[in-house]
Amino acid sequence: MNNYSKNTVRTWSIISGVSIIVMAVAAGIAYGYVLNQLYVEGSRSATAANIENNSTLYLFGSLLWCLILLTDLAVSYGFYRFLRTIRKIPSLAAGLLRLAYSVILAAGIVFMFRGDIESFLNYWTIGLFIFGFHLVITGITVLYGTNLLRILGVLLITAGIGYSLVHGILIFMPEAADLAARLENILRIPMTTGELLFGIWLLARGGLRANRRS
Repeated sequence: MNNYSKNTVRTWSIISGVSIIVMAVAAGIAYGYVLNQLYVEGSRSATAANIENNSTLYLFGSLLWCLILLTDLAVSYGFYRFLRTIRKIPSLAAGLLRLAYSVILAAGIVFMFRGDIESFLNYWTIGLFIFGFHLVITGITVLYGTNLLRILGVLLITAGIGYSLVHGILIFMPEAADLAARLENILRIPMTTGELLFGIWLLARGGLRANRRS
């Protein structure tokens, strides 16, 4: 890898790492706080009333989802630029899957701005099902790298299986929502930390040395 390529990979590794950290904080606020304040499961009328009574909070949350989308697009390309130094075809597949997730998230955000949180969550569930496959391929690619911590690949694969399994159940077996909730509780740690830890590693070490396995 020439110096220009190394610098480019390093730059996108930093961008990806920062974007993942920003995304994690924004998602924690947008989903963990704002959505919990506004959304009442199974009651569109109660949700609409909460939105009307907390319009500033609702707008803030919607803008946070836009920030999440923008950082997600940055991560999509950043991951691709880094992972292609290890394996080109899997990195392209992982990038396209994440891009598909971002497109679905963008469609859901449109409903969010319309005050239809229920539809937003439905779209996001479909997106997270696809997102899981992205993480699995990313994790497998990471395992091929020479200078990457293997535990990162294992965590990414575990997180990906968790996302696709949990949200696949919600999509294809909605009557088994309780099972999905139990599985999510079991896999919560890798699901919430897998990508974040990889992002921190990219920020600290990504692109500093050659990654391809000989």
